[in-house]
Amino acid sequence: MNMLVVRAFLAALLMGTSLSGCSLPHFETCGGTEAAVAALDQLPVLELHPKGAVVVGGVPWSGAHCVDDTAGAWLTAERFYAYGGTRKDVLEYYGREASAAGWRPVDGLDIGLDRGFVVFCFESADQPSVTLSFTSPEQLREFYGMGPHPAELLSVDARTWYTWSAEAEPDGSRMDCY
Repeated sequence: MNMLVVRAFLAALLMGTSLSGCSLPHFETCGGTEAAVAALDQLPVLELHPKGAVVVGGVPWSGAHCVDDTAGAWLTAERFYAYGGTRKDVLEYYGREASAAGWRPVDGLDIGLDRGFVVFCFESADQPSVTLSFTSPEQLREFYGMGPHPAELLSVDARTWYTWSAEAEPDGSRMDCY
């Protein structure tokens, strides 16, 4: 294809999108988000966990970072836990404690307890959203290609594995659940 045709096509594309009110999307990146990532990682609600829940450390299990993909960028701070109680125990704990700290569940907490991967989201009027998700070590191996340390190395009789995480915009501002 000759360069004149390519240039004409690109000019028509740009002109068409600007006349129709559309524009090429502007995507944010992770550049300069270090302070916002650190602040999100210190969000007090992230320290909530039932007695006996043991944090599973190390990447990709826990920590804070900026995610940058083709849809844009966002911040996440995660805590991954092994726990000897049930999913119901975990839901009751966060339903009570997150609510007391100012976060309300977006949907009911009584749905999907029997499904393999379950996600519950909590929102606050002026804070980043917080997500509670249940998964198994087997699902984590499938998703990440590796699994967490066995529960016996964590000194817990883990029946329940879950992630408690916060998500925010690249500048650290509030982000809705869905």
